[in-house]
Amino acid sequence: MSTAFTMDRMSNLPPSSRYLQRAGEAVDDAERESLTKRVSDAFADGRLDADAYRQSMDVIYAAKTLGELVPVVEQLPAAAVNTPAIVGEGNLPAGQVGEIRTPARVGWVAFGAIAGAATLLAIVAILLLLLV
Repeated sequence: MSTAFTMDRMSNLPPSSRYLQRAGEAVDDAERESLTKRVSDAFADGRLDADAYRQSMDVIYAAKTLGELVPVVEQLPAAAVNTPAIVGEGNLPAGQVGEIRTPARVGWVAFGAIAGAATLLAIVAILLLLLV
């Protein structure tokens, strides 16, 4: 695993990744701790083997810039937990769009709007009759 990232090498990270956008920026303690936790969690879950874990930790603690962390971030497998609830609720294959469901209260909103407009018209009519 190379510890230096060069911009001429193709990256698996999105172009908006802070590791690419701010590659020359110094690594702070919070970033180092965050990556250490992610790598440790991946190792504990069995998503990284012992060699990859050791190499990643060596890179994390030797890195002076965010760009030097690119190889670690690229090889990190997706998290096994913390799936957003909306993703966990879906039952369709990826890329397939489901039916849009309209909430039941939309009917009550429409009813309230019509009733409110009718009441307003009645009040205006009564006021006009009183003024004439």
